[in-house]
Amino acid sequence: MKPFNPHRQSQKLRRFTPTRKPAGIFSVGVVFSDAALLLLAFFLAVSPFVMQPGINIKLPASPFTGGARFGSMVLSVTHGGWFYFNDERLDISRLGGVLEAAVAENLGAPLIIEADERASHGAVAAAWNAALGAGISEVSMATRILAVAEEVP
Repeated sequence: MKPFNPHRQSQKLRRFTPTRKPAGIFSVGVVFSDAALLLLAFFLAVSPFVMQPGINIKLPASPFTGGARFGSMVLSVTHGGWFYFNDERLDISRLGGVLEAAVAENLGAPLIIEADERASHGAVAAAWNAALGAGISEVSMATRILAVAEEVP
């Protein structure tokens, strides 16, 4: 007969090897990556509404598919004859000065004029002349791409 060993139960417990590892730095990294992905998804979902809220411009259609360079300045011309630049509503008398100040900040940046298709030709020409007078050498017009099934009047 074996002698009585009161520590036999504790010896079995001491030989126990856990099947799970303790949570370490990996779990912290997963939490931060989840938060980063949620922020990224939020900013991607909200960013189309940030550009210029409240300015409804229906661009004319064109088969032109070229794009503008990154960092371009955008001037919007509405149907009512108002000009919007850097989220500021301007009239033709203040447009030249604001464009000159923008050229001083962004040397060599092109200007994109996005005009409503119902805007008067005179307003667009005045915006173009103000841009050339401010020293902007590269001016382009924004259009929407012509859809295949769209009927052009």
